[in-house]
Parts: sequence; structure tokens; C-alpha cells
Amino acid sequence: MRYSIRKRLLLSAAVVLSSVAVFSGIIVWQSSQRASDEAYDRVLGAAALSIADTIAVSGARIALDLPYASFVILGTSGRNRIFYRVVAPDGNLVTGTPVLGIDRPLLRENGTTFFDSRYRGERIRVAQVARFHHGGDRGGWFNVFVGETREARDQLSQRLTRFALTPAMLAILLGIVLLMLAIRSSFAPLRRIEDSLGRRSPSDLSPIRPDVPEEVAALVAAINRLMARLETTLGGLKRVTVDAAHQLRTPLAAIRAVSELAIEAKPGPPVDDYVLRIHGNAIAATDLANRLMLEARLLHSIESGSAADLNVLDLARRVRQVALAEWRYLHDLPEIRLHHDRLTNPILHANETALSELLKNVLENAVKHGAGPIDIVVGDRPDQVIFRVQDRGPGLPAEIEDRAFERFVKTPGSRQGSGLDLAIAKQIVDAYCGTIRLVRRPGGGLEVEIRLPRWPAKAAPRKDSQ
Repeated sequence: MRYSIRKRLLLSAAVVLSSVAVFSGIIVWQSSQRASDEAYDRVLGAAALSIADTIAVSGARIALDLPYASFVILGTSGRNRIFYRVVAPDGNLVTGTPVLGIDRPLLRENGTTFFDSRYRGERIRVAQVARFHHGGDRGGWFNVFVGETREARDQLSQRLTRFALTPAMLAILLGIVLLMLAIRSSFAPLRRIEDSLGRRSPSDLSPIRPDVPEEVAALVAAINRLMARLETTLGGLKRVTVDAAHQLRTPLAAIRAVSELAIEAKPGPPVDDYVLRIHGNAIAATDLANRLMLEARLLHSIESGSAADLNVLDLARRVRQVALAEWRYLHDLPEIRLHHDRLTNPILHANETALSELLKNVLENAVKHGAGPIDIVVGDRPDQVIFRVQDRGPGLPAEIEDRAFERFVKTPGSRQGSGLDLAIAKQIVDAYCGTIRLVRRPGGGLEVEIRLPRWPAKAAPRKDSQ
């Protein structure tokens, strides 16, 4: 199962940034709570001190004048509820809520402490202050507890958290966007390599030369070495094929000549039947050798990059005239007609020899295996030129329909042809990054449709060579 490096990088980055965001959120929330506690603790502690300062001891009597102004300050938020408790030196309640801070030890020295507690199921914050007051038997250390609920504190901590996290979240989102752009930019060299290879013809094995980073250079070098080995291997195979075909032509020509002399001598049965078979096989072998050499020349011509702007209608007209002249005495020629279908721009950038042989091979296949009339139709689209060769023959047998473009595939039982016409045509079309397909015609017959890009990849300006 394939996986995406880009998706893995984005997922890893998202996990890291999310973890950072969660960790930062926790820290900011805790810091905001401490900041809000520090801000409100000052007021809470001041209220407790003001209450402690109003305690007066006279003999057995304890007097306390609650400073309501302190409670007014604590209640300015309109949300908090205030509680207090004053404890005498002997631990008895002087006034206030009996259970507020009851679990805390009483202080015996000057100081203020703050702690969290719960009162009637609610979380509260409590300030505890100790003051020493002189006055007979009731004198000593008085403890004052002042508590308030946390609504205002929580509201402040939430605001501080929002103020702190909003720019942080925006920065993280911006970081994700920048990271995606950076990853996309980092993969740009691979896309350039893909584009460079995608625009090539199948026979182009020249080295890849895009500017790539150091991390991809080893991959590009390995691909270039592989293509160099393939080019060497294919070049050797082509040379062997051409040399073999060339060397076979001489003995085949001799066999053909001798068989023709034997036919003219009329040796009589059954020798004349054998001689006719030898002559037919010599003709077929000669045709095969010629086609193999033609194929090698065509592919070399395409690879060399020689191309020009051609008028496809004029080229189709010349191919038709040459075919009629060459085949007039070899075949019982059907009528061959040339048409154009809404042709708006007849110019195609291609190799004239290769394109001529492409049309000629397809036309010869129609003449050998089809029936007339045969129509050559030339049309176009804004970005491509279209050729259609149509006949009214029996069409392709079902057993070879899927293998029609393979080499040496012929109609079962047919002794005509080398089985290379459509295979060579397919090679030429592939070399120009075009398409070729076979279509059954309504009413019987076969149509070979060829679509070639107006500016083939082989001829188009290449970015990696700029």
C-alpha cells in the first residue's frame, strides 16, 4: 500500500503543533489563574486587614466595627459573594460565618496567607490575617478570614487566556499555512522531474537536467544511469536488427530472383507449386526485412528531433498519390478518397518522413485487409490534428481485437502482410505522445483514428534545457 510523504509530513507537523498548542493553552490558563488570583488577592487581603484593624479589646469586651467600604470594593464585580469570620485568641467565634476556614490552623504571628477552599459546594478564595490586640483577659492574636467566590477571578483568567492564546493560535495557523507552502515548495523539484519525464516521447532516454536539491540529486543520478544503460541496450538491439535485416536482403533477393526464373521455366507439377511457395515466402521475408529497416530509420529520425511545420492536408494528398502509384500493379486497389472534416488549422509540427510512413502503413493495412471505398479524413482541434482512415471491410476478428497493435499479429488464416503495419504506426504515434484507436463503423468496416498533439512533447521547448 502506497503512502504519501507530504501527508506524513503534514500529519507530523499537525501533531507537533497541536501538542504545542495544548501545552501552551495549559500553561497560559494556569498563568492567567495565578495572575487573576494575585490581582484579586491584594483587594481580598486589604479587606481582611481593614477588618482586623477595627478590632478593639476592652477588658472582657471585644468590639468590632466592620468596614463596609472594603466589602463594597470586593463586590464591585457584581458576581462575587463575600464571606468573613473573626476568631478570638481562644478560638471562639467573634462574628461571621462559623465554618469559614475552620480547617485552617490559627496564626500566631503577623502575616497574611491565601488559600483555596470550598463553601457549600462552591470553590472560594480565602485570605487569613492575624493581628495582636492588647486588652486584659481577652487580648491576644485575632484571626480574620475573608472569602469570596471565584466568578470574577475566573472571568478575568478567561479574558487573559483569550488575549494570550488568540495571537498564539493565529501564529500556529499561520505556521501551518507556511509549513504547507514550504512542503509544497520542497516537493517542487520532484514535480519538475515528473513534468520533464511526462513530456518526453517514449524513445527519449536523454539525461534529466532539472535543478534539484542535494537530497534528490542522488535519485536523479540513479535514474540517468538507468536510462543510459537502457539507451545502450536499445541501441545495440536496433543495430543488431538493422544489420540482420540488411544482411538478409541480399540472399532473399537472390532467392526471389532464382524462384522467378524457375517459375518462368515452368518445371511442371508438383515442382511449380513448390517454386511458387518459395517465391511467395521470399517476397514476404523481403517485405519483413524492409519493414524492420524502415522501422529503425523512422525511430532514429524521430529521436534525432528533426521536425518542421507541415500542412497535413497536403501531406495526406501526397501519401495518397504515392500509394496509388506504388500499389497500382500489386493490389486490386479500391477507391481511395481524401476529405477534410472542418479543418481550421492544417499545420502540425512533426517529422515529415515519420508522418508519411504512419499514414501509409495505416492505409496499406486498410487496402490489404479491408474493402473500398477507403476514406482518408483530416480534421483538427485547437490542440491536435486528427487523421481517420475508414474502410468497409470485415473489420477485426474478435480473437485479435485486443492485440491488433502488437508486432507480428495478423488476421488468422491470412498470408498477406507482415503483421507490422499497425505496430509501427503505434510506435510512431507513441513517439509523438498521440493516441491511436480502432473503431467499428456502423454498417460494417473499420476506422483507424489517430490524434497527434499539434506541438508534440519531443518538439516543444523543454524547461529543463533553458
